[in-house]
Amino acid sequence: MSTGIKGTKDSRFLCSDCTTVFSSRGLRAHHALKAGHMKEHTCFDCQSIFDSPNALKRHKTLHKTLPPATSMSASNTPEVQPHFSTKHWRESDNPELALRSRPGHNYTWASPALSGEVVHALLVAELLTLRRRGLEGFPTTATMIPGPARPSLTIAAADNRPLPLPRPDPTGARKTYSALVVDCEMVELADRVVDLVRVTVVDFFTGAIVVNNLVQPTASVKDWRSRVSGVDGAILHAAHRDPEATVLQGWPEARARIFAVADADTVFVGHALPNDLKILRIAADRVVDSLVVTAHAVFGVVGSGSGSFPRTWGLKSGCKALLGVDVQPRAAAHDPLEDALATRELVIWCLTHPDALREWGIAARAEFDKAEEARRRKQIAEAEERRRKRQEEEAKAEAEAEAEAQAAGSVW
Repeated sequence: MSTGIKGTKDSRFLCSDCTTVFSSRGLRAHHALKAGHMKEHTCFDCQSIFDSPNALKRHKTLHKTLPPATSMSASNTPEVQPHFSTKHWRESDNPELALRSRPGHNYTWASPALSGEVVHALLVAELLTLRRRGLEGFPTTATMIPGPARPSLTIAAADNRPLPLPRPDPTGARKTYSALVVDCEMVELADRVVDLVRVTVVDFFTGAIVVNNLVQPTASVKDWRSRVSGVDGAILHAAHRDPEATVLQGWPEARARIFAVADADTVFVGHALPNDLKILRIAADRVVDSLVVTAHAVFGVVGSGSGSFPRTWGLKSGCKALLGVDVQPRAAAHDPLEDALATRELVIWCLTHPDALREWGIAARAEFDKAEEARRRKQIAEAEERRRKRQEEEAKAEAEAEAEAQAAGSVW
């Protein structure tokens, strides 16, 4: 792997993110790729690392002038959305085959399989810290992570379980995934308790469907939330009678399915991920939330206090703004498979387009500040109008009282 780094006089190489000094370019490159450091110095087309962003910019001009290594036949290439670009992240030796190996679903905008340690390193670099997980309300076990309490629909925290520790498997029978995308749909039981009714799990690196099932709630349903969940009693009953359908028996079986293919090293990816992990009672430490990734691009690291972002972008608005892809049609219920694939796509884009993400964040922040200023001015104007009306009413009342007093005096 070429690092694109010219040797220095003392052959010592500094990581610009953690200030660790390495004795060779190869050691620094290995460290940067594994830790997700020096992203602004890395060319994702050829996995080269440079000493400065300017050197990287000059290098990128080569990719614009050199012919592509492989030409793809239009007849063999599925139609994709304009945002789709394999060159930023895929290292396949056979692009045509990689494009044709897309999983069997109808979402043509979903990217094909990812490969290489670069994307994994970029994903790991976005893992939420302990404090951030607390602020976002991620589920935990006995030891509470810092963060505000969020009273809402109840979920029994006592049932939370951590991921199993990695263990050697000489037989190779147990397959665990490096990263999984999770999306769930919920219903409401009695006493404002929420329960699981649909779950989808997708392999982040291939887009392959790992779990995609209806789930039998653990108690009587008060509100199916069919407009969002797409499920009601009749649909679930029909699924139970369908020999080709598999209905999981409550969140415990759904969690068991996930625990069978994941361990403590697995990265869990989602949009508003705490909601999904809470309903599954999974206390994961390695998490990436596209809701946080996009909000962080706009507002940066949130300071003290509650630590909450002034605004967040939903999956629908985030995909529209960054990918140009429409998901979650207004008249249709949510499809957790669509949501999981859209989350995967959004995270891939954010990881592999740092410059474009930064530009969008700057523009979105300017738009937010403009809207906030307009809101502040409107509030001031409304407060001034209320004050003016109050003064007019008080002046009118005083004038009426004075007139009454004068009238009373003239009678005497």
